[in-house]
Amino acid sequence: MAPEGAPDISVSGLTKRYGDVVAVDAIDLDIARGEFFTMLGPSGSGKTTTLRMIAGFEIPDEGTIELAGEDVSRLPPYDRPVNTVFQDYALFPHMTVQQNVEYGLMVRKVKRGERRQRAGEALEMVQLSAHGDRKPSQLSGGQRQRVALARAIVNRPKVLLLDEPLGALDLKLRQEMQIELKSIQREVGITFVYVTHDQEEALTMSDRLAVFNQGRIEQVGPPAHVYEHPESEFIAGFVGVSNVIERDGRRYTVRPEKINILMNGREPQAGAHVELGLVRDVQYVGPVTRYHVTLDRGGELQVLAQNLEEGSSEVLEAKGRRVSLEWRPEQESIIDELEGGSE
Repeated sequence: MAPEGAPDISVSGLTKRYGDVVAVDAIDLDIARGEFFTMLGPSGSGKTTTLRMIAGFEIPDEGTIELAGEDVSRLPPYDRPVNTVFQDYALFPHMTVQQNVEYGLMVRKVKRGERRQRAGEALEMVQLSAHGDRKPSQLSGGQRQRVALARAIVNRPKVLLLDEPLGALDLKLRQEMQIELKSIQREVGITFVYVTHDQEEALTMSDRLAVFNQGRIEQVGPPAHVYEHPESEFIAGFVGVSNVIERDGRRYTVRPEKINILMNGREPQAGAHVELGLVRDVQYVGPVTRYHVTLDRGGELQVLAQNLEEGSSEVLEAKGRRVSLEWRPEQESIIDELEGGSE
């Protein structure tokens, strides 16, 4: 039995190579019991390979994987206390929804009465109690995803691994399922490890996230901290949109929504960093407007402003105008100090 407070998942020095390609490069990571943890990164960054090694579908070349304190690095998938939900659902088309959810329990020789009860509870949890007699082909994409989730939960794993599970759904349904998944995770209390390349999905759902890049983890932390305080230029650009600025011997980032655009002679706040420039382009996007401003001191910044009062005609007239931009020094995230002091 794992000691109190021990992580549900602990990987150390985890490495996986395919020929000369290092897919996962000696990563260390602890995931706490009951966390909704997301592995975020672009294609080929190593996140899915890491998930597959935790699941047992890939064997690491080096390093160890512990689940609830037990070393499972060389155990097959069926001997690990985890279940995996994939993007393609992998439901049995000839079985009913109820039979699909019961299947794992049947393989484990759970008695019929208990099987039916546990499957019924799992279907109720994903709001599909009335669909037990249907076949997967009679369900929508979102409903099939819920069946796959119920089938995984019914086995009561310590850890649920989710590999881009919402990738096949349209945007509106994906956003609805994000809220449902988080709600289900809170209700069952199981550790969820979620793989996605979608930054908004990761920021919306996670307790913590790890940002992967070229087989390594560049930053781990709560979504707000990773977004507000990116530790590298890659993270600043991948997790949301950010401006990279070089000034006075420093290279740092500022998020577009942190910058105030001052027109019509408005004065900047005391203590703010101020840049002067020319509005090169304006994009009206309904609730917000994007301004692209070429700076007098070199470089270009993107500014995101809410349309609280102005209409589209007013904001579009800003193109070609001289403006001042301001932001507070604490809204900067330093990437590195440059040699040679000030410019």
